[in-house]
Amino acid sequence: MKPPKFISAVMCLPVNKKGHFLVTQRSSPGNTRWHNKWQVAGGGIDFGESPQQALAREVQEELKVSVKIIFPYPIVKSISYNPGEDDDFPERKVHITFACYLVDIGNQKIDVSGDDETKSFKWINPQKIHELDCLPLTKEFIEDAEKIVKNHHLLTMLQ
Repeated sequence: MKPPKFISAVMCLPVNKKGHFLVTQRSSPGNTRWHNKWQVAGGGIDFGESPQQALAREVQEELKVSVKIIFPYPIVKSISYNPGEDDDFPERKVHITFACYLVDIGNQKIDVSGDDETKSFKWINPQKIHELDCLPLTKEFIEDAEKIVKNHHLLTMLQ
């Protein structure tokens, strides 16, 4: 087995004036652990990119919108997993550290049609996240984000 792979990633968690969060449905037919699961949009940080640059690029690629960060400190979580036959890195263990930013997208029109990794999207009430089949850490990000939005009165900052 090859040495472990370490990945740094950013995630975008839009919130609207109702306090609902935007989640996307993963399209990954070759990976049964990920396919059709709900997630927070985002992706890996490319070499030389800042987290904010990666966030802007990933959101443009996946949702075709621009973002305004509404809370300066990301929610940071990490996960490690062993390889599976249908994983992107089947020959090694993987450790991913995620920085999830709370953002405002205003009234922009979301378009996931050009992104091969995104099947669908929806705005959800945070209490409904447990009804969805989600990728690991998605529910935890939503729960933490809901607390931050309430404790810092972030809904008053939205466009």
